Amino acid sequence: MKKIFLALVLVSFFACSDDGGIDGPASDKAEILGFTVEANAGFNPVYSYIDEENGEVHVFAAVNFDDLTFPIKLIPVISVSEGASIVPALEDEVTFDDPEDFVEYTVTSEDGLNSKDYIFTIRDTQIPNAGFENWYTETGMNSQPFQEPGKYKESTVWATANMGTSIYSIYGTSQLNDGDNSFVKIETVTTVALPLVAGALYIGKFDLDGAIENPTDPVAAAKLGIPFHEKPVAVQFKYSYKSGDQLIQAILKDPGNLFGGFDVINLEGTDKFGIEIALEQRVGEAVSVIAKKVFQSAEEVAELTNVRLDLDYMSNDAPTHLYISFSPSYDGGTFKGAVGSTLIIDDVELIYE
Repeated sequence: MKKIFLALVLVSFFACSDDGGIDGPASDKAEILGFTVEANAGFNPVYSYIDEENGEVHVFAAVNFDDLTFPIKLIPVISVSEGASIVPALEDEVTFDDPEDFVEYTVTSEDGLNSKDYIFTIRDTQIPNAGFENWYTETGMNSQPFQEPGKYKESTVWATANMGTSIYSIYGTSQLNDGDNSFVKIETVTTVALPLVAGALYIGKFDLDGAIENPTDPVAAAKLGIPFHEKPVAVQFKYSYKSGDQLIQAILKDPGNLFGGFDVINLEGTDKFGIEIALEQRVGEAVSVIAKKVFQSAEEVAELTNVRLDLDYMSNDAPTHLYISFSPSYDGGTFKGAVGSTLIIDDVELIYE
């Protein structure tokens, strides 16, 4: 009887070992569940946002980075899936050499079969690279380099439609320099296949898959918005604008085929640029607008001119996202505008009471 009992124990032991131990199989989860940083003299965290869809972690401080001296060193406080490991390690100090710097974390599941990368950035009460001094090099669909706003691809908050038109070596958004100062130029352009493409600059991400899946809808590729929790009263920036010579409306001959040709109609009137600003609260698929401002104008402004747009608040709810969108042809998403319309933007600033 003792031999039979011992045999049963051994069978049970090895069965448990094969399944991952007496506590069950090892976890296959590889996620960051919680993330903040220890406060130091200059950086006091007030809000954290984990973006699982894009693999990003943002920690906000109630400070303007212009008042901090970089580099700064931070000690993250992180929780991960049960049994998972993370690199850099949980207790490792990390260094940010500038406000747009980032740290890449890799979480590996307990069973070692799954891993996920996260980009960790720090944010203040303003928009990173709002003066458009920093640009990084991207590779287009034509395998040629072009410039995009931001110091690093991994951490930039600014997006354009340049990738979508790179197959034609045409870029509607570009860097413009005047001495030591750098601006962003947004232009309505034409390609061999498309009679009109409005350049774009917005806070968010360009979704190439969305552009490919919805080729006849130019705005489908724009994933507007970044995590944000403050409540500015206005947005201020410098701009100049010149409309293209001829306002047109391009109409697809075959509504479902971008490459089936266009009928182009010359219109009376002048093109107009457009700017949209919105604070939103996003919970799952539900989106509610907390504050918004839409500004359109056809007036030519030859020199960079400062303008302030006050936000119209509709709710006292706490925001989770902010987006700002600039276009030299406000109706460009419907293939209406003027080739050559040019909007120049610099020094975007959020204004607080």
